[in-house]
Formats: sequence, C-alpha cells, structure tokens
Amino acid sequence: MATSRERKLGPYAVFTISVGAMIGGGLFVLPGLAFEIAGPAVILAFAVAGVIAFPAALSKAEMATAMPETGGTYLYVDRAMGPLMGTVAGIGVWFSLVFKAAFALVGLGAYLTLIADVPGTTFALVIAAVLITINLYGGRITGPVQNTLVTSLLAALMLFAIRGSVEVETANLEPFLTEGISGLLSAAAIVFVAYAGVTKVASVAEEVENPGRNIPLGMLLSVGAVLVLYPAVVYVIVGTTSPTVLATSTTPVADAAGSFFGSLGVDFVTVVAIVALIGAANAGIRAASRYPLAMSRNSLAPQVLQQLGPRGTPTVSLIATGVVLLVLVGFVPILDLARLASAFTLAVFGFIHLAVISFRQSNLSWYQPEFRSPWYPWVQIFGLAGSIMLLTQLGWVPVAGAIGITAFGVLWYRAFGKSRAIKDSALLDALRIRSTGRVVEMTQEAIASGGHAHVLIPVLRSTRRSRMEDLIRFGTMFGQPGGVVEIVEFEQEDLDSDRHPAGIDRRFEERTTELAQRMGADVFVRRLLTDDPEQTLLEYVEDFAVDLVVSDLPREVRGTRRFINDMKDVRDHLPCDSIFLRNRTVRRVQNVVIMGTGGPFDVLKISLAARISAAEGSQLRFVHILPDEARIQQVDSIEDYHRRLEQLVSAETESEVSRAADLIEEISRVASDADLVVMGAPAHRVRIFGDMADRIADTLDVPVMMVHTNRAPQLAWYERALERVIY
Repeated sequence: MATSRERKLGPYAVFTISVGAMIGGGLFVLPGLAFEIAGPAVILAFAVAGVIAFPAALSKAEMATAMPETGGTYLYVDRAMGPLMGTVAGIGVWFSLVFKAAFALVGLGAYLTLIADVPGTTFALVIAAVLITINLYGGRITGPVQNTLVTSLLAALMLFAIRGSVEVETANLEPFLTEGISGLLSAAAIVFVAYAGVTKVASVAEEVENPGRNIPLGMLLSVGAVLVLYPAVVYVIVGTTSPTVLATSTTPVADAAGSFFGSLGVDFVTVVAIVALIGAANAGIRAASRYPLAMSRNSLAPQVLQQLGPRGTPTVSLIATGVVLLVLVGFVPILDLARLASAFTLAVFGFIHLAVISFRQSNLSWYQPEFRSPWYPWVQIFGLAGSIMLLTQLGWVPVAGAIGITAFGVLWYRAFGKSRAIKDSALLDALRIRSTGRVVEMTQEAIASGGHAHVLIPVLRSTRRSRMEDLIRFGTMFGQPGGVVEIVEFEQEDLDSDRHPAGIDRRFEERTTELAQRMGADVFVRRLLTDDPEQTLLEYVEDFAVDLVVSDLPREVRGTRRFINDMKDVRDHLPCDSIFLRNRTVRRVQNVVIMGTGGPFDVLKISLAARISAAEGSQLRFVHILPDEARIQQVDSIEDYHRRLEQLVSAETESEVSRAADLIEEISRVASDADLVVMGAPAHRVRIFGDMADRIADTLDVPVMMVHTNRAPQLAWYERALERVIY
C-alpha cells in the first residue's frame, strides 16, 4: 500500500520551487523576441502576463489545499470535470511542459554559443540527451540545493536590475507603445510562458508541511516576486541595449550586461542563464514524464507507461517524452516554440479556473480547501477571459495547435479511455444533485396528484385468477377517485373461423365483473377482437387518453414466450406510464424494496410505492447499488437523495446504499426478504439496460413490479452539453 510522503517542505521551499520553475527561457530569451513585436512596451507585456497568471495561482492554491496530493493539474481537472476533460487537460499539460522544456533548451544553446563556437542546436540536443539520461537514472535536485540555486539566481538578477537601472537611456524607451495595444497584447501572449511554472508546486503538495498556509503563501509570494523582478530586468534590458541589437537577440540579458558590466559581466550572466535554463529544462522533462504515468494509472493511457526503472523513474514515459523533446529542439524555431508553449499554458490555466468553478458549484461536502480564492468567481472569470484573450493573440498556428490537441484528447478518450475510466467527478456530482433535486420535486407532485385518471388493465383469456386479482388490486389502488379503471381482453381474431364476433359469449366479462365486485373494485370490463392485439392496444391507449397501463408479464415458458416478447415491445412504445407484474402472486405487502437509480423512473416507482404504503401500511426501503469502484462521495450523494425522498412519504422508511462487484447478486441479497420489489424497466431500444432489468427480475424469487415511463425530466441545453463533457 502506498503511503503519504513525509511533509517537510516549508514556505521558503514552496517559494523557491515556484520561482525556480518560472525563471528560465521566458526571462533570459524572450525579451528580445517580444521587443520586435511590441517595442519598449515589452516591459509592460511581462506585467500584463503576470496579472493574467495571478488568478491561476489563486485557483490552484485553493485546490492544492483541498487535495494536498501529488498529481497537479491533471488530478484536479479529472476530479472536477471527469475523465474526458481530464484526458484533454493531461495531454495539454504534457505538451505545455515539453514545449517549455524544448524552448528552454534552445535558449540554453544560444547562451552556450557565447562560450564555445558550436552551433546552438547541437548544444541543445546534447544537453537534452544528458538530462533525459540523468532522469532515467533517477537524478534530481534536492531541497537544500534547490533553495541555494534559486536564492543565488534571485540575488544575481536583483544585482543586474539595480546596477543596470542607473545605465538606462530613456531614449530607448520612446515611443513606448510602438505597435499599440495589439502589439502589447501579442507580446504579453508570447511571454506568458515565463509564468508557466507558477502552479508547479501543487505537484509536490503531498510533501508540504501545513499545506493550508504554506502552499498559497509560497505560490503568491513567488508570483509577487517575479511580477516585480521581470519588468525590472526587462526595463534594464530595453534601456541599455540598442533597439536594432535587441530585436534580433536570443541572449538579451547577456547583451545588456555587456553594456554596463563589460566582458566579465557577460560571462557571469551567461553562467547564471545556463544554470537557470538547465534547471527549467530539467524540471520540464521531469514533470512532463509524470503526466502519462498518472493517466495510465487512471486507465486513460496504455499500461506500459507505468513501467518503472530501478530507481522508481517512469522509464517508458520518460523515453516517449524525450523523443518528442528532441524532435522539437531539432526542428522547431525558437519563436514557434515560445508561441506553442504559451498557447498550451494558457489553455491549461483555463482548465484550472474551470476546475475551481466546478468544485465550488458542486457544493460537495468533501471539498474543504483550507485556503479559498478571494473574490470568487470573478477572479476565475477574469483569469479565464484573460487566457482566452491572450490565446487569440498568438496567431492561427498556436491556436490551431491548442484546438488540435483538444480534439486529439477527445478522440483518444473516446477510442481508448471511455470504456476503462471511472466516470466520476465534482461536475458529475453537481449534475447528479441537480438532477435528483428535480426528481424529488416531480415525485412530490406525483404523490400529491392523487393517482392516474385513466387506468387500463389489458389481459388474456389465459390470465391466472390470482394474477387477475393482483392487476385489479393495483389498478384500482393507483387510479384517482372518480377516475376510470378498465379491464380489456385484447383477443386475437381467428379469420379462418366460421364464428362471427357477434356470436362470441360474454363469459369473460361476466366472470371478471363478478371478481371485481367481490373485491370491491369499480371497474369497466370489455372484450375486443382484433387481428393485431398489440397495435390495437397502442391505438386504444392513444385514442382514449390512458395514462397508466397495468399488465402481467409471466415467467418465460414455451406457452408464454410470444406473449412476453409482444408485451415487451408494447412496453417500449407505450405513450404513457406502465406497470408489469413479474414472478409470484403478490400477497400482503409489508416490505417494499424500491430499486433506485436517481433517474426519471424513480418518480413513478416512489409515487406508486407511496400509494401501496398508504393502502397497506407497508414499510418502504430505498435501495441503490453502485459499482464496486464508486467513490465514497457518490455514496454520500445518494444517501442525501434518499433522505430527501423519505421526507415525502408518511410511511416507515429505510435507506440502503451499497457497492458491489456483482450487481445481480447484490440485488438478490437485498431483496430476499421483500414482499414486493419495485424497479425500472428501461426500453429495449437501449438494449443493454433493458436486458439487464429483465435478467434481474428473472433471478428474483419475490414479486416484482416493473415500471416504465416516458416522462423524463428535461435537461437544459447546458446540462446536456455538460453530460457530453463528463462522459
């Protein structure tokens, strides 16, 4: 059994992990590329990008304190919105990390050319191969080393900003908005990748002591620090570097340092940049390789991705990540890498905001974050809108890439993950709560309605007397006072017979009327000859506005097989509510088991059971059987639903919610002492469910009342859309 890791990371460790994941190619490479797009406004572009990234830090800090577990964005999106969106988010995060690592490596190659006369791409490929190998053998930076490196990096950048600020030439800053607002936003979109690591600390939340305090504190301090540091450093770069040099530079920090530190300063800054870029690339490789592993454990990716090396590293996942990384480094231009890395980061941050909204709107009892994002939901709406706005500024290729990855994630889930994944999430719980709320309201209305106005009991001449008594008993019980209850024998007409319909004896009507009178039931009895009894029954229901059909569905033997198939077909096409009695004759009903699903059939099942209880003093037991892998949160949701149903009836009630690997076996156990089981009979047009209901009824050794209805609660358009997202 896996155990939780020791919680030993304090607030400064959280701060350094977050800052260390952010500072890399975004600062050491992008100022020059973004300057060509926005001019001196690139200084403001870094601030704009930070303001739009800040809500993501708030959102992810909240989820990390609610679920302080290793996993990060994929884990949160999967739990919030289900496996489909989890798949899309997982693939999106993986691509964003790989692109960010590739971008850092290409920038690293550019800085290495300042030391040795070797092509930058060659340098980048060699370093990439070395880092992949180190990760395959389980190498990592320890906490103390991480703290030291990040502290040194921050000190060096602060020295650069302070010393360089006195050398700034104001002429280099004019005109400030060279390309207007559109240029500013385009540059902000490109440099957004500089903030991609702000939420990385959530992936090690399981190791943070006092996570409710230290995670949000460390994350928010890190964002605040870089929001000040980034513009300050870029201000010095723009103010001390010739515009013509800066517009084509992939080593802008070194170029700026040369103007006021000299050659020694260039060497110093180059070393700092190399350390920062290697750290960013290594963090990207390491983090990216964990996402295919996590998806594989949730059955959303092939099991081979779970293969671990001798030191616990995900070998296959690392190799797959490394191959893609090497291709990107070798063949994709640096500006395109920056655009694509930012595009995927923006898309992932959008998922983060949607996940928080899903958790909050679900009102789930288990979602109890120690830190809650302030100004909800406006912060999340702002972050989501800002992410979408910047995404549109990146050009059609990155946008098409983000859309393409989303489409690939959907297709991958449909083809591979849908049949394997556990379809449970906060969004599903929210829809379930909303749906069961409607079911409760409809059930309350059905109970208060007083019954059905027109009840039809179709029978055969061969219907057993004991079953006829059951049909009359329940038909009159479910009818409204003053309503119509009819018993009609739909007899197959023998076209080859010489006997004319008018000459048929009336013994059926007489016997049935006598039985009804003896039972104290006020019913109308008639007999109809037809060459197509099933079609005549359907037309009769339509023509006379029948709203409830009560019929018999005997056990299948040779003599009843055709009748059963015909009645099942009728059941599937009836335009009204229907009841079919199965198995034994119903005696005194003291214990009614209502098999629930939380769906539209519950309204009819519960309202009918309430009438049985009112007539016979029966105890009602609400039963719901869930799959063995169902989460405890779903059990809690169903139990709450049962409590709300219990308030609608005056009978003595019980609730039983259980999880089982064998549904039929568990239902047989639960229903063994029942006098009557009430269960749904979905249409056979949805064959798997229809067959399942009939198989369950066949295995039970107690009377069964199978109900069917076409009066399903109507979902709003957005609820139907959400169902598509969840499933």
